[in-house]
Amino acid sequence: MRFLVAYTDWRDVFAAHDGVIRPDPVTDIPGARAFPDDDALLAHAAAAEPADQPYVVLPGPDEDLPVRFLRRDPEGTPIGLDVRPATAEALDLLPHPEGGWFAETWRTGVRFSPPGYGGPRATATGIYFLLAPGEESRWHVVRSDEVWLHHAGGPLELLLGGTAGEPAEPRTSVLGTDLAAGHRPQLLVPAGTWQAARPSPTATEPTLVSCVVSPGFDFADFRAI
Repeated sequence: MRFLVAYTDWRDVFAAHDGVIRPDPVTDIPGARAFPDDDALLAHAAAAEPADQPYVVLPGPDEDLPVRFLRRDPEGTPIGLDVRPATAEALDLLPHPEGGWFAETWRTGVRFSPPGYGGPRATATGIYFLLAPGEESRWHVVRSDEVWLHHAGGPLELLLGGTAGEPAEPRTSVLGTDLAAGHRPQLLVPAGTWQAARPSPTATEPTLVSCVVSPGFDFADFRAI
C-alpha cells in the first residue's frame, strides 16, 4: 500500500511516526489517500488531484520503498514517481515539469507590465535547478531573457534552437567550470529562444545551476514540447 500526501512538510509526517509509516496514522492525515500500487495512484492523481499541488508518496508499513515525489509533464499529467537526489533533498527541490528538480529562491517585490506579456510580472526571478546524469530538460521556450549560472557538479550542455515555431538544429554551449575546455560558468538564453539542457556525457554527478529570468518567470510565459 502506498500513500499519496499533499506536500506541505512531509518530513513532519515521517518524523511523527518515528520514520515508520503505519496505515492508520497516515490515513488520518488530512488529504492522504491510500493505493494498492503505482498505477492506481497515478490514475487517481490524473483524475482528481490539483495539478498545481506538489505530492509525495509514502511507503506502506510492509514496503521497502523510499519517499517518492509525483512528477507531472508540462500539461499537468502525472508521468512518474521519482526519488530525490541528495542535492535536491538538501535544497528541498521539487520535480520540474520540463525535467529535473527546482525551487524558486527569489522573486523581486517590484512589479511592472511589460509589453506583450498579458499582465504584470516581477522584474526578475531566480531558481535552483538540478539535473542528474540521465535526466534532461526538454525543449521549451520562455518569453523572457534567462541567465544560467553553474554552481556545482558536472558540466551541463545547453542547447539553443532558435526562435522559430519549433526548435531548429541546435547550437550547443557547455555550462561549467573548466574554462580551458571551453566551459562557461554563465550563459544567456535570449528571450523567445528554444532551449534544452542535459548533463555532459562526462558528468558523473548531478549539476546544480541557478536560472535568473527577467522579466520574472510565469508559467503563462512558458511553452514546452
